[in-house]
Amino acid sequence: MNGPVAIILAAGQGKRMKSDKAKVLHEVSGRPMIHYVVDAARGAGAKRIVVVVGYDAESVRSCLADDHDVVFATQTEQLGTGHAVKVCRGLLEGYHGPALVLVGDEPLLRPEPLADLLERQRAEQAACLLGSTILPDPTGFGRILRDAAGRFLRIVEERDCTPEERALAEVNPSCYVFELPGLWDVLDRLDPGNAQGEYYLTDAPAILMSLGRKVTALNVLSPDDVLGVNSRQHLAQAEAIMRCRVNDHWMTEGVTLIDPQSTHIDGRATIGPDTVIHPHTVISGRVRVGARCRVGPFAHLRDGTVLEDGVEVGAFVEINRSTLGEGTLARHLAYLGDAAIGKGVNIGATAVTANFDGERKSRTTIGDHARLGAGAIMVAPVTVGERAVVGANAVVTRNHDVAPGQTVVGAPARPLEPKG
Repeated sequence: MNGPVAIILAAGQGKRMKSDKAKVLHEVSGRPMIHYVVDAARGAGAKRIVVVVGYDAESVRSCLADDHDVVFATQTEQLGTGHAVKVCRGLLEGYHGPALVLVGDEPLLRPEPLADLLERQRAEQAACLLGSTILPDPTGFGRILRDAAGRFLRIVEERDCTPEERALAEVNPSCYVFELPGLWDVLDRLDPGNAQGEYYLTDAPAILMSLGRKVTALNVLSPDDVLGVNSRQHLAQAEAIMRCRVNDHWMTEGVTLIDPQSTHIDGRATIGPDTVIHPHTVISGRVRVGARCRVGPFAHLRDGTVLEDGVEVGAFVEINRSTLGEGTLARHLAYLGDAAIGKGVNIGATAVTANFDGERKSRTTIGDHARLGAGAIMVAPVTVGERAVVGANAVVTRNHDVAPGQTVVGAPARPLEPKG
């Protein structure tokens, strides 16, 4: 088995979330938290990723079904983090090398510090290397204890801390690199004699040290990296930080955000250079926006939307699973769902593609350089040909296609009769 490998602990419910679904499935910037942790492990170099599931296991498996480098281990009893890692042994039997051990509720983890930890572990041949950080408010985290020379001694869980230990600011965010197979024997030595009666993975580094193995704690993580999501308040904090990261990325790539604080861009979206995003715009899901587009204010681009270069989508326009060709304009108050729209099309105010009949969704096709008047409704399935004109407030009923170059008016829409 090629390495490195990663183990991600994702078996918990997260009772403080007050939710019926697994904690790691709650979304940050449109994606379940577990996806970000898997991406971070993969980005750091992990070749195989073992996700430990327990509560709502089938939903977590389904969420990661398309990730072919991910396999699953099941923790049927919640006996602690040490036990959770131990259930992975069968899947990693025979593997010799480094293993990242992460938790699935830290969606802000970045691959760069994880890659640094893997490289330092390799260079130092450490049996265990911990990533730590210093927090202004360490509440909720285990504390890192060091000796007078600054050498790592052990981790103490917060509930087991003395008052002096509780005052320490360096914390353990549950980000480790262990050398396998040495970890497996250590897990057999864990003692559940603690406040929770659980097998703590945090006891493993001290056991390794007692066996004469090298253990190091490195302060390489930022406070943002280790924000663990244990409540809806934490979820909102993670969302705000992720939104800033995504927006900063696109501004660096040449996209103008008039007001980044009011702009929401899903982490799966892509945007071309010289595009301008106006305030209160929401881009959610797998959306592709080309170069030199203008979007918003108050626009909503939903999953499956594609804007080719030079498209303008203005105020209060919603687009869902639709493609708008180069130079097409939809400047205000339109809904375009399940539509294939050509280039150079002008879409008037309050125009609608009525894509849902109560039972099924159907497609609308609009040819190049067509014009849709204000209030026009296209009842799908229907096609509007190239350079056709749909008059203001016209209703093009299903399967009554508009021929190329034709002008239709009225409700239901009929060809405009020539004068005289």
